[in-house]
This record gives sequence, C-alpha cells and structure tokens, in this order.
Amino acid sequence: MIEFNWKNCSAAIIGNEHGLEVEEEFENYKNQISQIVTQLNQSRNLPGRWLKWMNLGNNANDLWLINEYADEVKGKFDNVLVLGIGGSALGGIAVTEALLKPFWNILTPEQRNNLPRLFFLDNIDPDQINGLLNSIDLKKTLVNVITKSGSTAETMSVFMILKKRLQEELGEEYRNNVVATTDKEIGILRQLSTQEGYKTFVVPDDVGGRFSVFSAVGLLPFALVGIDIAEILRGVRDMDVELQNTNIFENTAAQNALIHYLMDTQKSKNLSVMMPYSSRLRYVSDWFVQLWAESLGKEKDLNGNIVNTGPTPIKALGATDQHSQIQLYNEGPNDKIINFIRVGNFDTELKIPETFEYTGIGYLCNKTVNDLINAEADSTRVALVDYKRPNVTFTISEITPYNVGQLLFLFEVQTAIAGALYNINTFNQPGVEQAKNYTYALMGRVGYEESARVLKEKMGAK
Repeated sequence: MIEFNWKNCSAAIIGNEHGLEVEEEFENYKNQISQIVTQLNQSRNLPGRWLKWMNLGNNANDLWLINEYADEVKGKFDNVLVLGIGGSALGGIAVTEALLKPFWNILTPEQRNNLPRLFFLDNIDPDQINGLLNSIDLKKTLVNVITKSGSTAETMSVFMILKKRLQEELGEEYRNNVVATTDKEIGILRQLSTQEGYKTFVVPDDVGGRFSVFSAVGLLPFALVGIDIAEILRGVRDMDVELQNTNIFENTAAQNALIHYLMDTQKSKNLSVMMPYSSRLRYVSDWFVQLWAESLGKEKDLNGNIVNTGPTPIKALGATDQHSQIQLYNEGPNDKIINFIRVGNFDTELKIPETFEYTGIGYLCNKTVNDLINAEADSTRVALVDYKRPNVTFTISEITPYNVGQLLFLFEVQTAIAGALYNINTFNQPGVEQAKNYTYALMGRVGYEESARVLKEKMGAK
C-alpha cells in the first residue's frame, strides 16, 4: 500500500514561520473537507461535472474489450506506436516506464516475452518524427492514434503522415495497422474511423485528458505490451474506497491537498516539487505537472473573481537532482513544498563489491545500491528540514501495477480536492484553448481568418 508522511511540514519540526500546525488545521478544515469529498462522490455520475474519471476503476466492460483485442493482435506486430499529446500520452508514458522492464525497446524479443516495443510520439518535432519513422518497420507497427475530438492538430498531422506511408506500403490493408481511441459518436477521428474501417476504443464523456489514464487512453497501450491492466484497476478501486472517507484524518488525498493549499495561501509556498527516488517513476512527475498545472492554474474562481491562482509544479528526480536542484531548494527562496516518492523494495538488488576498500570510498563496500538510493532520499528529507523547507513523503512498498494505479488515482483525487479548496473549476483549461485557436488561425483553418489577421498584426507581420 501507500504510506504518507507529512511530519516535515509541521511547525514543530520546521518552525512556525514555514510550518503548519497540521493536525490543528485538519481539525479546522474537517467539515469543509467532508463537504468537498461528499460533493465529489455525489457528483461523480452527473453529466457535465467532468468527474466520471472517478468511476474508471469499475469499468469491467472496457477491461474485457481491451484484453480481447490485445490477445487478438498479440504476435502480429513488432512495434506499438502511440500518437497523442498531453493527457493522451503523459499517463501512458508514466505507467509504461514504471511497469515495463527498464530499457524495454532495446531488449531482445525473448527478453520482452515476444511483446512489441513501445513508442510515443507526443510532440511535433520533425527531426524526432522522421528519426523514428526511418528506424522502424511500419508494416510491423500498430499505430494507436488518440484524440477525443479528432481535431488535435499535433496528433492528427502525424497521423496523416503515417496514414499515407502505411497505405503506400500496405495498400488498403493498412487499416489493420491502425486502432483509434476517440469519441464514441462524434468528431473527425470517429468519422474517419467509420469511413476507413479502423478498430476503435472510446474516450469516455466527462473525462478530461489529464484524468484519462485509466480509460482506454492508457489501458489499451498498457495491455498491448503485456501490463496487467486488471491489477491497475484493482488498485484504483481499492484506493477509491479509501479516499471516499470524509474524515480528513483518514484520507491521504485530502491531507496533502489541504497541506499544499495552506502552504500556498498562508506560507507563500506556491511551488510544488514532485521528486520520486526511482528512475522508473520519473515520468510520474511529468504526468503530475500537467495534472496540477492545468487543473489548478486559473484566472477566475467559481464566483467570477479574478484570482490568477495555482501552485506551480516542478519535476525532479532523486538522486539525480540532488546534484542540480537541491542547492536551490535548501538555500534559495523558501517558496516550495517538496513531494518525495520513495520505493520500499526494488525489483532487483545490486551489491557494491569489495573493491577500493583501502580508499575513502571503502565505506560503500558490501552495501547495496538499493540501500544507497533510499539513504539519499532520507538524507535529503532531513537536510531540507535543517533548512526549514517543508516536504512530504509517499512510500510505496514496490512498483507494481496495483501500487501504480493507487498512486496515480490518489494524485487525481488530491487535485480535485485542492481545486475545491481554491474554489476554481478544476476541469477546464481556457488558457490552453487560446493558443490552440491562434495555431488554427496561423495554419489557415477555415473560420479563423479574422483571428489570423489580428494575430499577424500582433506578431508584427506585414
């Protein structure tokens, strides 16, 4: 399971200037938190509330359909190529990097149990796209294109390129190399899928992209490379039961949401660092950055007041970033709260041999790298306390599908509770839409001519 330790945010540990009377604040906010948790769970089935991600752990039908398809295509492809951006890719990258064997794509087929290599194209850098497409056999590649609307310019531009190349190599049989994850009824990709005959899976209604990792958006790529998606969803369900508890003293997501909210609003700590001490969990930080930033960074509150609120998330990796960021965190502005993720037991053990024992590094002999990385995690937490820097720690017993499902769902619920504390709309992203509209205008999309004219004027174009 997951352990949560907030003690290093306590005023008793880091002083009153930077710390909180945590248990006293839990008591102060217990009624508000109870109302928030109750409201979230009462609204999880209501259309238009964008809370149906809370139900994804119970989606047995999708689980069955996805596993059936994964079994059907098993052994037919050497590569799976996922096309998506933002929430359509970050969760997939985070979970597969955590749960697949390290360096999956350079292992032999036998080492991968004859499962395919996995690639994500989540950007539109032409060098990256050309580099990958020139390195893999497209005839042996299954392309999973993910966009609910089908109008995501980045994803669909790459899919257009791939469709042409696949058709050139495979003719009309190319459609067997495509599986689309999109809206169940409407949108360009749904229309194209019907027209071209692509196999499809559904992005559920009222599930935003950054909350979609436990839908077909994430589960399909996971199943295609052999990850046990039933175990992921079991972890989600069990964590869901725990987080429906309206008592803040027994709800980890509510505790960390409140701590972050108070650190921001009372202690001027509006930077939130996510720092796992595991390379396999490094992309959990990337996923969290989108979840936290896009959900909580808002111009207006629910009453229409201009608030320009939102803590800024920062990604880091232990122990790597002890050598690049911790100097700033310890001695720079005291405006951050650090979230550590610590792994109790790694899958393998690596012993440091008894060599150079006569030198100043002899103390490492016969220890393990496992001991070293967790000693680094614990030492960094204590060093931060010495500098009066607040931090919390999540400890997972081991990296398994069950535990990863629990961890990510916990962060999703934590985000929803934090949004309610800030009194903002956690589930929209109007600041993202403006840039999208400008891009449509620059690229000549019909209906955006006036926007293009105005934009070119702003850019100083003749």
